Amino acid sequence: MAARDQLEAQVTVAQEMELAGKAPVRYEHEERKPVTETNKGDVTDELQEREPFAETDEHVGVDTKELEDIAAEIKEDLAAKRKRSEKIAKACSEIKNRVKNVLRTMQLKRQKRDYRISLKLPNVLEEFTTDEQKDEEGEGEKEEQIKIFQEQQKRWQQDKKGTERD
Repeated sequence: MAARDQLEAQVTVAQEMELAGKAPVRYEHEERKPVTETNKGDVTDELQEREPFAETDEHVGVDTKELEDIAAEIKEDLAAKRKRSEKIAKACSEIKNRVKNVLRTMQLKRQKRDYRISLKLPNVLEEFTTDEQKDEEGEGEKEEQIKIFQEQQKRWQQDKKGTERD
């Protein structure tokens, strides 16, 4: 879940940068294109930004102050988006660490419980086997008691018949 959120944050940042006219962030494992120059000027500037228009701009009728203001706003927006993406990445890593800690503590609790059970298991099995043996012996004793009782009943019946005859 955290990985999916992180991936979504990366995609969002890449889309925002594409909309702003910048190339998306590339990672080390991606293939890079060679640096090129065009007849308009060097486009290899790290942030792909140009210097503000000079007072003697070749473009007649262009309000350079307005363009500079727009460029400044874009820079501020990009800085804010960069900060937001950094906060999102930091939050994702914190959540990931919390989840790891919770899983680790759960695993330790499970291991402790299993260890305690494994220590008790031989004693429980021994008690069970002795109880089973006692039950088997008890069944034998019950059978003997039943036989004795039946014999006594036979004797009483015989005694009763003998006293009735007399």
